[in-house]
Formats: sequence, C-alpha cells, structure tokens
Amino acid sequence: MQKSSIVHTRVSPETKQECDYIFEKLGITTSYAITLFLNQVMLRKGLPFDLTLPDKEDVTDFAIGVSTVDSKEPSDKAKRIMKLYEEGVIDYETAEFAIMRLHS
Repeated sequence: MQKSSIVHTRVSPETKQECDYIFEKLGITTSYAITLFLNQVMLRKGLPFDLTLPDKEDVTDFAIGVSTVDSKEPSDKAKRIMKLYEEGVIDYETAEFAIMRLHS
C-alpha cells in the first residue's frame, strides 16, 4: 500500500499565508492540518462541521466587524452593500467580498 498520495488544490495567497501563520502557532504544518481534516471526514462520514446558509444578521455583523473604526455602525458604503444583499440583488459571498474590498 502506498504511504502517501499528493493532493493539489488552489487557494488565494492571502488564505494560505494566514492559515500557514495559524498552523505554525499551533505547531503543525499545513499538510498535517489537511490530513487532520481528511481524517475527521472519514471518522464522521461527512464534514466535521455544519454547513448552513448565513442569516441576514450575519451580513450586518460581518459588516460591523470589518467596517467599523471607532463606532458600532458600518460605513455608508457597507450599508449600501448590506441593502443590496437584503433585497436579494447580491448573494452573501458577493456582499462579504464587496465589504472586504472596501477595507483592504
């Protein structure tokens, strides 16, 4: 039996960099973290976490967390993005991406 297989995947450089940093602080490698994830999938016969669609409040909470500086209110631009999401014009991922782009 083969001792290892190679898994190739593409992620954004930012995602890899942030995850590498976190894994380093945890004392593990990215490769080991992926192996842990795959082992949990096998043990649970599914994903080791729940997949759910976000509530509308999640966009608000996200916008507040990302776009506030010294207040508890999202920026005006973030509010416009949230309104588009609430009206169904854009989906959650688009709203999240747009809010992140406002503050990057």
